[in-house]
Amino acid sequence: MTSDVYFEDIEQEIIKLLHSSKVSVQICVAWINGKIFTPVLKEIAKKGVNVELIYDNNHSNIRHGVPSSPEYSSYAINTRLSGAFMHNKFCIIDDEIVINGSYNWSAKAKDSFENIVVIKNNFKLIKKFKTEFADLISYCHAFSTHKVAKCKCGSHLFNLGVLGQESGLYDESRVEIWSVCVKNQHVKYVGEYHEQYLRTQLGLQYDLDEYYDSPKDEMQDEFKREREVIASLQQYFDSLSGTKIHAVGSVSPINHNEYMQGWEPDLNYEIYIRWRDMYFRKIIPESIPDDGYSFDEVNINSIISSQVEI
Repeated sequence: MTSDVYFEDIEQEIIKLLHSSKVSVQICVAWINGKIFTPVLKEIAKKGVNVELIYDNNHSNIRHGVPSSPEYSSYAINTRLSGAFMHNKFCIIDDEIVINGSYNWSAKAKDSFENIVVIKNNFKLIKKFKTEFADLISYCHAFSTHKVAKCKCGSHLFNLGVLGQESGLYDESRVEIWSVCVKNQHVKYVGEYHEQYLRTQLGLQYDLDEYYDSPKDEMQDEFKREREVIASLQQYFDSLSGTKIHAVGSVSPINHNEYMQGWEPDLNYEIYIRWRDMYFRKIIPESIPDDGYSFDEVNINSIISSQVEI
């Protein structure tokens, strides 16, 4: 595992690393200059490297970017908000190298004070970049079909699927669907379904006693399994009532150890989000804390209370 940082001759270093690729190149950049990088991408594609490019769909890339080609896959990202950008600047090479930093892959970037960090064989980190890359491709495919509903208070709404705990001989569980207001956490019960062995069916439970020839193989298998779980979650909820699900979570205690040690008298809970639709990622938090019981209205506590005895 090594890392190095570059402040000069960055363009040359990027091109050198691209030419070193043997299997795959995944580029995710806000700006990219076609005159500089199109010949490089075509050359490495011709030697059998699988090349994928994600870029922000802005005026500069439309005029001066890398044109579409059957030799590589390209994805132009439109953002949900008009003033926002797909502002990443990273590249994954052969699932072994990550290039990341401030440097835009543009013609003028070399005139600015910029940097890149080149990280090799840090597979835990590489998997995180691969996840972001895959999420952005999914976001690109589904962008035109998305729209954000509004709550009566004017805030955004999202639909949350809640996976209940399994119990009994047949691992029975209850799956609930709720509509949740982002800002004021107004919630509305949509429906529920009763399942058996659901977590096994979705791939959330699996054996961990596998042997891998290398850390890279282990990372790639973990990544593949995670993507399969995401696909299973989406497929499962799509097969239900027809309500589009934007996030999937489960109710979990946040102070289990403290409670077991007797340091705290009660268990406190949150809704842990297992998956978020990329389109709603800036809206939906990674976890939703309990907001306490309300006598007047249904709230987050209502979701938690429906899953556990408080």
